[in-house]
This record gives sequence, structure tokens and C-alpha cells, in this order.
Amino acid sequence: MNTGAAQLVFLALLVAFFYFMIIRPQRNRLRSQQQLQASLQLGDEVMTFAGFFGTIRRFDGDVVTLEIAPGVEARLTRRAISGKVTPEEKPDEPDEPEINEP
Repeated sequence: MNTGAAQLVFLALLVAFFYFMIIRPQRNRLRSQQQLQASLQLGDEVMTFAGFFGTIRRFDGDVVTLEIAPGVEARLTRRAISGKVTPEEKPDEPDEPEINEP
């Protein structure tokens, strides 16, 4: 095999490596994020990329209003939502500290 053919084979292997290690996983992540955003509904418990948990209260086009605490609402873009929270993923509520009285 001459050096020109070897270089073409190496280049083809390099392109295939980048496709399978970088481009394809990124496409899969983008596709799953788009499916998540399309499946959002009122009342869904979600988590944002910033780590806030909240309940979807309103949609206004690309803007979502989340209730992050009772009476506290925040407006975010749909793209800021990283995932839905299932009941087993919800953060544990801190237990009331026990007071031992003598």
C-alpha cells in the first residue's frame, strides 16, 4: 500500500472516530432533550439546569412559569428544563429534629 492510500485510510478512520464518539452522542442528547420539552405538561414536576425543582404552572410560547415554592414563581425558557422529576427522584424533605426533653 502506498503512502497516499494509507493517509486516506487514516483520515477515514479519524472521521469515523469523531462521528461515533462526538457527533452521534450529541445528536442523541439533542433528540432526547427535544422529546422532553415536547412532552412537558401543566403540573409536571421538573428540574432546571441550575438545579431548581418546581412545578409547571403556565406556558407562554417558549416561556414556562415554574412554582419553585408556595407562592414563588419563576419564568424560564423551555430549554432551561433539564428533566422531569419522578416521585422516587424527589429530594427528601428534611425531618424535624427530635428534641429530647429531660
